[in-house]
Amino acid sequence: SEEHFQLYATYLDARHPGGGMDAPTPEQFEKFLIGTWSDTWFLELHLEQRLVAVAVTDRLEDGLSAVYTFYDPALTDRGLGHHCILRQITHGLDLGLPYLYLGYWVEGSDKMGYKGQYRPLQALRGDRWVALA
Repeated sequence: SEEHFQLYATYLDARHPGGGMDAPTPEQFEKFLIGTWSDTWFLELHLEQRLVAVAVTDRLEDGLSAVYTFYDPALTDRGLGHHCILRQITHGLDLGLPYLYLGYWVEGSDKMGYKGQYRPLQALRGDRWVALA
């Protein structure tokens, strides 16, 4: 929706200025987040009827995949990204799915460091899942 796109654009402009993701277009938004090849849904968080966060999530056979989360950058101190992950975990368990995949992790990246805070933590190395913590 237009509401999703506006929140996404606001988030990217604040979090990724000059990084190639800022100044998105509706077409870029759709290409990046809405695929016809997967069962994708948008988990929405609202505050007083206002959309404040969206966690784009794909359903897989054995779990959910956290594709991308964006939120109102003015509310960063509320931990909306963490809250979205916890909601995705809960929703997956409600569906009988044991895993939440947090996607690519670049060690040392400040923007991806949050992924290391969840336990148990595993990484796919080659064709094997390896426990990291």
